[in-house]
Amino acid sequence: MKKISLLLICLSVIFIFVGCSGNKNESKAASTTATAGQGSVDEKKEKDKEQAVEDENKAPQNKDKVVGKVKLSDGIYFDDRRFGDNVLKSYCEVEISNITDTSFDFTVYEVNMPEGEKNKKVIFLTNTAVFTDDGMKAAFYGKKYTLDFTFPNKHNAEPIVTDIEISGFEPLEGRTYVNNGIPGHEFG
Repeated sequence: MKKISLLLICLSVIFIFVGCSGNKNESKAASTTATAGQGSVDEKKEKDKEQAVEDENKAPQNKDKVVGKVKLSDGIYFDDRRFGDNVLKSYCEVEISNITDTSFDFTVYEVNMPEGEKNKKVIFLTNTAVFTDDGMKAAFYGKKYTLDFTFPNKHNAEPIVTDIEISGFEPLEGRTYVNNGIPGHEFG
């Protein structure tokens, strides 16, 4: 009786493993069929990613962390030349996310608006900047680029950051990036 029970248990385990491995192949085939039509979309995303700047963060790890004295907001900071009657066909946006006391993530996009349609692509992949000096500035230390972030008080909102200036990456140089959607600090 024990031998029969052991044999049945072994056969059950074998059927389970054979069944699971068979489902993987069917699942893979279904996945391949489902995504075959998306090949061009995936290829375009890969091509855009190849064109974006990828720079490994070389920020000092856990060394004299500086607490930021400014209050950043998650969201898009866009080129302030867009205000008024200025219709820009090409400009940059900086997306701020994952804000902590000592750092924040940023991604840089190039926006093209031919004939009013907004086309947006990443030109500097997501990286982390750390607060520096007295906590009123920040920097990203990469292998190829060092980006310096300053937070001018152009809209009298300090310590709330409505304006950012970034140096160290040519497409962002000499511009002010604004976020006019911060509650209590909207402007236009």
